[in-house]
Amino acid sequence: MSTFMKKLVYGLIGLLAGLAAWPFSETILVFQPYFSSYFMFIIVLGLVFGGLMGGFLGSSEGITLSVKSRIVPGIIVGMILGAVGGAVGFWIGQGALWIVSELVLHSNKLLQAYGIPISRAIGWGFLGVFIGSVEGFRTRSFAKIKVGIAGGIIGGILGGIALEYFRLRFPDAFFGRLIGSLILGLLIGLFYGFFEKKFSKGVLRLLNGTLKGKEFLLLQNKIRIGSSKKVEIHLPGYENVADIHAVLKSKKTDLVVNNVNTEHRVLVNELNVSEHQLKLDDVIQVGSAKFWFFYK
Repeated sequence: MSTFMKKLVYGLIGLLAGLAAWPFSETILVFQPYFSSYFMFIIVLGLVFGGLMGGFLGSSEGITLSVKSRIVPGIIVGMILGAVGGAVGFWIGQGALWIVSELVLHSNKLLQAYGIPISRAIGWGFLGVFIGSVEGFRTRSFAKIKVGIAGGIIGGILGGIALEYFRLRFPDAFFGRLIGSLILGLLIGLFYGFFEKKFSKGVLRLLNGTLKGKEFLLLQNKIRIGSSKKVEIHLPGYENVADIHAVLKSKKTDLVVNNVNTEHRVLVNELNVSEHQLKLDDVIQVGSAKFWFFYK
């Protein structure tokens, strides 16, 4: 899967996340009068909406890398962080609304037109941060957490503004909230994919074998390559690949590939290496798998 297709998949999963969260949020809205307080209502709404969206988006990494063993853990972590993010985000949105209504906008017309949508969009932005950071927390990768924060907050705020204005434009129509939820999920997914590529230090594209054409963004400071499902670049079906065969390490602006398995070779441009600083258009061979290194 190319990096372009990966972004589209992120966006599609985001759309599905918004679609899945919408009927549950509509159900909670129906039962709003039965909640003991409005505060309790928004907390429950945030928990459910955020948990469902986080679960869907948490599966993204496993799906795009075709590693099934990462999908369920991603869903679980995504639901937990999404639920927390939804509750926190909705609470922050209400806090921002109180500040705006008490200290900034005293006109009810301006409050309805600008204060409420923008305040709530801030809350959606915080939800986006939690959802976007799922894979970073799951892998304990600060680089991926940065991607999640940047993509999540921008996608969340822009998507939140769209959602709130659709609700204002069609206050009594279910499709207004549905379209808004779809746009919210779509933008969080797309902006995560955009910043993932933006922050990466390069790309490895497989040139042969069953995964030919698949691209791996080199984002983390340490990236392991091998046949184990636990490594960052998993190579199932390739011959002479050790569980952990090679490691890519970031040294300031440079990337260095190291052979960490003495029983197998790592070739760069057909030369056997134990350590090599990658350059544009290098061809790296790990077992029978060949990669082309290029910049984004």
